[in-house]
Amino acid sequence: MVTILLPCMEIDELSEKSFLASRKDQLDAASTQWKHRVEKSDAEKFSVAGKMDKIPTINIPSVEKEKKTPQAKRYKGKNDASSTPSSPEKNTMFNLCRSTSELTPGALKGDKESDTKSRVVSVVKPDDFTFTAFFESVERANVQGDQLDIKPEDFDAIERQSLLIYKKNVQIRRRKPTRNPIKALAERTDITNEYTEVITGVAEREKKRLNIEKLAQNSNKALEALAGLASKEDFTSVALKKGSVLSSYSPWKSLMLLQVKGRRHVQTRLVEPVASSVNEGDCYVLVTSSAVYTYIGLYSNVIEQSRAADVASHIQKTNDLGCKTSKIMNVSSKDIVKRNLEAFWKHLGAETVPETINAGHPSEDETFESNILQTNMIYTIEDRELVPMDAYWGTIPKIEMLTETNVIVFDFGSEMYIWSGKNASPEKKNLAMKLAKDMWDEGFDYSDCSINPLNIAHVLGERDSKELPLKGDKRPSWAMFAKITQHRETVLFKEKFLDWPDFSRVIRVRGEDGIKRGKGSIEIKPCNAEEMVKNKTNLPDLQIGNTHLGRGDEYFDEETRRLFQYDTIQIKAWRIQENSHEELKERSIGQFYDGDSYIYSWKFRQTVKGRELNGKPSKHAQVGRDMTIFFCWHGNKSSVNEKCTAAFLTVELDKQNAPQVRVVQGSEPAAFLRLFKGTMVIHKGKRNEVDKEPKSRLFVVRGEVEEEIYFMEVPVEMASLRSRSSLVLLDVQGGQVIIWHGSKSSELKRKVTKSSLERILEKKSSELLLDDDDESSLKIVEIVEGSESEDFLDTIGNDRKSYSSLLDSDKDFDYTPRLFKMSSITGSFAATEVPCPHRSEHITPYPFVQSDLYQSSQPALFLFDNHHELWLWQGWWPEKEDCELTADQTGSGAVRLQAERRAAMQTAMNYWKKIHADQDDHEPIEAYLVWAGLEPLEFRNLFATWEVRQDVRELNLRDGKKEDDKIPLRTELALLTRTTYPLAEILQRPLPEGVDPTQLEIYLSDDDFKELLLMTKDEFEQLPSWKKTALKKDKGLF
Repeated sequence: MVTILLPCMEIDELSEKSFLASRKDQLDAASTQWKHRVEKSDAEKFSVAGKMDKIPTINIPSVEKEKKTPQAKRYKGKNDASSTPSSPEKNTMFNLCRSTSELTPGALKGDKESDTKSRVVSVVKPDDFTFTAFFESVERANVQGDQLDIKPEDFDAIERQSLLIYKKNVQIRRRKPTRNPIKALAERTDITNEYTEVITGVAEREKKRLNIEKLAQNSNKALEALAGLASKEDFTSVALKKGSVLSSYSPWKSLMLLQVKGRRHVQTRLVEPVASSVNEGDCYVLVTSSAVYTYIGLYSNVIEQSRAADVASHIQKTNDLGCKTSKIMNVSSKDIVKRNLEAFWKHLGAETVPETINAGHPSEDETFESNILQTNMIYTIEDRELVPMDAYWGTIPKIEMLTETNVIVFDFGSEMYIWSGKNASPEKKNLAMKLAKDMWDEGFDYSDCSINPLNIAHVLGERDSKELPLKGDKRPSWAMFAKITQHRETVLFKEKFLDWPDFSRVIRVRGEDGIKRGKGSIEIKPCNAEEMVKNKTNLPDLQIGNTHLGRGDEYFDEETRRLFQYDTIQIKAWRIQENSHEELKERSIGQFYDGDSYIYSWKFRQTVKGRELNGKPSKHAQVGRDMTIFFCWHGNKSSVNEKCTAAFLTVELDKQNAPQVRVVQGSEPAAFLRLFKGTMVIHKGKRNEVDKEPKSRLFVVRGEVEEEIYFMEVPVEMASLRSRSSLVLLDVQGGQVIIWHGSKSSELKRKVTKSSLERILEKKSSELLLDDDDESSLKIVEIVEGSESEDFLDTIGNDRKSYSSLLDSDKDFDYTPRLFKMSSITGSFAATEVPCPHRSEHITPYPFVQSDLYQSSQPALFLFDNHHELWLWQGWWPEKEDCELTADQTGSGAVRLQAERRAAMQTAMNYWKKIHADQDDHEPIEAYLVWAGLEPLEFRNLFATWEVRQDVRELNLRDGKKEDDKIPLRTELALLTRTTYPLAEILQRPLPEGVDPTQLEIYLSDDDFKELLLMTKDEFEQLPSWKKTALKKDKGLF
């Protein structure tokens, strides 16, 4: 028996190792015990997985982790992949006939040797068919000799002779055989059968040049124009090329549904545009030719929502994918207003809002992303074949693969793109197009992949398990086969790349040098007063299409030196009655009511006359065609329904597709006024609601040209009088008509008023309560301001202070006022002159109407130049329905308005100095500020008529403005340009006039600033923006 003893040292080492291992296990277990003691974080419940806790568990099929991509095979095409021409019709034979064009002398001088042409001319051969046919060989001739009848006994008659005894040698002289000269000539190789004829065309061009110069001697047209007129072009035999078939492969369709899905590299894929493709776990962008919809799934992640918004925004801004729209409709299944949601589903074939498929498992995004990328197939062109690019096969593409000379085919399943660089050869492009089209027509094969990108949308989400084909002989019609070129890629193509450069997604950190520490207030510069003074308006010209009507009687074209004359053939009129129309009688044509709308049809004939050499009009005239124009006249008090009805009925009455012109009361063009030859009258009220009892009526006279004069009814009171115009008081019951002339009215005004009144009375219109059967005429009486009769004063009153009378003024009033609208809506502050629609060479004392101011977008600024003084008219803030102040009234809008007011006042001051250059700087400036609704009497009497707007008056009174306030501009401008205010005024509300509410600290003095903010202004400017804002809020400066 043998006993083996182990060393004690080895036993100690084993026990020590087991002890250390057990201790290590205890430490590892203890390190994870804290997780059971600490409450679990609630961050997960705000994620997509947390939102979906209430949804029942979804059993998703397991996907193999092994990468499964399509087999990378070369593709040669169906047949021999020969290059096709860029234009399919290029090889087609056309019988083209060359057109003949005359050349200009300038072109003749530039002719060089390169214009010389040549052609090969064949020479007729002497041994042609006719020659050989004539000299036919004897062997071919059918020669028939005489035939003899020989019998056997006839041979006995032949004499016999014995042979000679000796042999006689006879030498025969042989002549040299002759050769056929024709064949000898044909066998020669040094003789050619054709020659080259050089055609220079010098003689023909010289002949044409002489003919053109001969024509130019008796014509006023240039040689180039004559050459063009003499050119003869034969277009009948020219075969035009058809549009290339390749141009039809546009990278978009009329209806596209884009699915945005993923987490790391979000994929935007084209899916079938049907309702079943949508689920609540993803985002979708629906693109049509005129609308973009963004569908946000309830359980889509933030990255998908952001990418869908970016894609839709890019389409809307750049009109990409063939879509032109002004806004994006965002929809979801939780929308309360279903109008946009219903339109979204209707595009997808659902008549009503369907039940959307629920979202899939939270890990579905990552699974989809990895598997869809494995289906990407990318080819390049090598050896006339489509060769797979191994580096990018089954992976996400990168921008580095796109080179200028390469042509690449991208197959994304539902999308196939043929991308070509800008320097790629046409042969390479055409070959790639043919091979890709053949591959597209063969269908698809994803049997080696886990999914099929063509039907993946019908697998995603909570659906019943079903087998979908991975292979097919034909791709669906909604799939897209497209051709794109470098730098013209669509957003759908760009979204497939990992690193496509898009700087709009980059969030840049602005450096210290890039931070602007300037003032936040808006700086607006005044207008150029010198240009305003020098600006001259042209005479009125009513332009209808390419036809210039001028004032309605004639128009002289300076460019062609032709005079166009217009003669009226017929005038018809209809009055609008709610939903119908009533044709007016001939006597009522020209009689308007400010509560109605009318349609006037003007049929006229155009005559064209030229000019003699002495500049006088030519006696020869060319009568043109007859034309018709429809005018829609709307009174100031006409209803909206009547205005709309007038537009519809004009279309109904227009059988010739004639042009239509909209005319508003007070802004009638001169061509419209001339239709009535000075007999137009505008009455108050509506035609059917006017009191027919005779009573005194007062009319103001507008216009300076006799054919364009019209009367407008005003209230019968002394406040309606104007010292620079003439008014007519019609007293039918008293049997007289009184013409009142203002003390400063012109002689022309008085003359045309009387002549126009006489023509109106001759028509005896029923609207003026004149009886056609009554042969007695009304008596016309003329009076002048200051010398009114008692009958006149008893009718209108005797309060001379109710209007701004110029009776005692010694100023000169031979001028026409001017009106400028000032606004910065175009970006820069500019003054635009408002022209009078019936302006003429004569002085117009009242060229504007009240609607020129009040119908402008408010708040507005107008500068009225009345020669002796300037008026700056300011509008009002329109009141909203909720009666609350809007952000424009309290924020940036108020700041901009104050800046515009300041610039307008400075412009008015500069304008006054330009027109009164001889005035001393210390002399007072006659420039005033007025508010809408609170205008003083002097300003109101600068217009022919005026009605106080009570609603506007109350709004401005509520804002602290005073009635009939006439503020000097110099005083108001000093307040707006004030730079320092006491601390108490800055802290009170409302703020002083002209103070920028966003920059209150700049109005404090240095001492007040340091006392309030406990730092200097320089130290305050060095603070970050957020800290300055917080400090201002704390101190009440915000």
